[in-house]
Parts: sequence; C-alpha cells; structure tokens
Amino acid sequence: MKQKIIRLKEPLERLVKCMSDMKKVILFVVEGLSDKDALEPIVSELIDTSLVRFEVLRCDATVSIFEPYYNKNMKDRIKIIVDNYLKNNRGIQKEYIEKIIYITDTDGCFIDNEYIYFSENDKEFRYEDDGIYTNNVVGAERRNELKSRNLSILNSASRIYDLQIETYYFSCNLDHVLYNIRNLEQELKERHAVDFAENFEGREQEFINFLKEEDIPMGEDYKESWTLIKESLNSLSRHSNFHIFFRNNIEYLVANIKYVL
Repeated sequence: MKQKIIRLKEPLERLVKCMSDMKKVILFVVEGLSDKDALEPIVSELIDTSLVRFEVLRCDATVSIFEPYYNKNMKDRIKIIVDNYLKNNRGIQKEYIEKIIYITDTDGCFIDNEYIYFSENDKEFRYEDDGIYTNNVVGAERRNELKSRNLSILNSASRIYDLQIETYYFSCNLDHVLYNIRNLEQELKERHAVDFAENFEGREQEFINFLKEEDIPMGEDYKESWTLIKESLNSLSRHSNFHIFFRNNIEYLVANIKYVL
C-alpha cells in the first residue's frame, strides 16, 4: 500500500511569507489613546502589511520633563520609545521595524512669544486663532522653546536609532483637525475618536480625501509642509501634513489606494 506523500511546499511558502511580513512593522507613535482610537482602525485598512502597530505614549515626549525623558535629547527619547515598545512586545525585534511614523500635535509651538497672552482664568493653555492664552506665560514660552526644538530635530531626521522615521503633525492638535474642535475637554476625546473612526468604517480611502479638504493640507511635500507650519500663526491653525504620509509610503498601501493617489 502506497503511503500518502505529504506536500510541505504551501505551508513552507506561507511560513516564508509570514517571516517576510514580520520585517514590515510600521510603528505609529501617538501621544494619547484617543489618537490611536481615531487613526488605527482607518490606517490599518489602508496599509497592506500584517503588522501596523500603534504605540501610545500617554504623554507628549517632545516636551516631557519627567522620567524616562528627563534631560534627554529628542533622539534619545525616540530610542527610549522604541526600547519600551520592544520590551512590551517580545515577539518583535528591532530589525522587524520597517519605519517609525511619529504623530504629534503642534500646540502652537512655533508662534512668537508676543502671541502668548496672560489670562488669569486659564490654568491650562487655551489655543485660539490669534494666540495662546494662559496664566503661566513663562511656562508656555519654555514649553514652546522645548517642543519646537525637538520637532525640528524630528522633522529634519530621516533615521534615528538606525531606523527610518517620518514625523507628521496635526495643528493645533488632532482634535482640531479631525473634529474641528480646538480645546476639547479630555473626557470627550475618546467619544469623538470612536465616532470618527466608525464614520469611515468601510470607506477608509475617503479619509485621505478628508485630509485634503479646505485648508487642512499643509505643503506639497514633506519638507515644505514643515517649513510652512513654522511660519506666522500656522501652528495654531487647522492644518496637517498627514496627507503626505500616503504619498510618501505608497509602496505599503493596499492596491486600490495606490492607483487613486
């Protein structure tokens, strides 16, 4: 009686493909959980890779003066972020990370100090078209100096910690761009994020068109987008350069999106 020969070709091919895919981790770094909840469901459907990962910092690493970022330059802060991610995701090694996509708010950090106004009742920074209002003007000036310096380091770097990196902004913050609400209360952020993602469920490619609406898009290319956001009061206005992410990373996108960009 002939023994049945078990063919291993297809399983092996799948294994090889899986190992290949493991080397294509696109790591999105965001400040808050609501940022992840708004963007991850949409972006995951637009990128053709098995591993789109979002790392939530639960802080703004560009301005944090606390551990583990205290007294560290921005490149060292990125190293800390990557190391923490790898520590918490032991199935992924550093060489599997294809690229870091760092997403940040601008928070009006590039405006001149003359547009930071004292406002006795504003314990938190309040962002308006004409400036930042706060009862701690010196604190706002110092924050802007640190954040603008670190963002300049980020946007001028193509590699940090021997990894490719691109930095995209939402101005003055993600809530402002996605929901057109500038000073959204913290407890409402999650609700708006979930609603926003659900609104694009099944029609994720329309998100790219959304980013190109009205005055949201800033710049025709990556370099220009960063030059423009640093001018005048642009870092307070409703702008983003995230539309450029899709053009810069077309090789990772699902097929039907590649042909409409």
